[in-house]
Amino acid sequence: MDLPEFKGDNPFYLMFVTSMDNATFDALVIDLDEPGWLVKHGDIFRSKGELHLVRKAPSRVVLSVYLLDGEQGYYVARHIGFATGGVGSQHETTAYGIGKKRVDGNEDNLWVLPWGQICVGKDVEYFALKGLRHGL
Repeated sequence: MDLPEFKGDNPFYLMFVTSMDNATFDALVIDLDEPGWLVKHGDIFRSKGELHLVRKAPSRVVLSVYLLDGEQGYYVARHIGFATGGVGSQHETTAYGIGKKRVDGNEDNLWVLPWGQICVGKDVEYFALKGLRHGL
């Protein structure tokens, strides 16, 4: 698969796969730093298929969800906050996530932190702040 030249500072891109069998591989690659990407490609979040969060360098799938009919997927970059790490030193972080809202209303939330830690559900803030305090 040929990848575009990515722009911006976001370390991830989205890949949406609609079919993958022995004969075909249909995938849409979305640069999350491209202005207007959500307006242009927002319909994928209500389509059946695989939604992957992929690290740009090296190109590696980090998180994945499978969207069924009637489910709604999402992507989010969440600024967590600041932690002080010594004299005059402050650190901040952004957690990147994908997930889906199921037909029954339950949600699946997956997150990756800049240092590679994966967490699920609503635990992202706890682990992000803990990581910041420990200098990750």
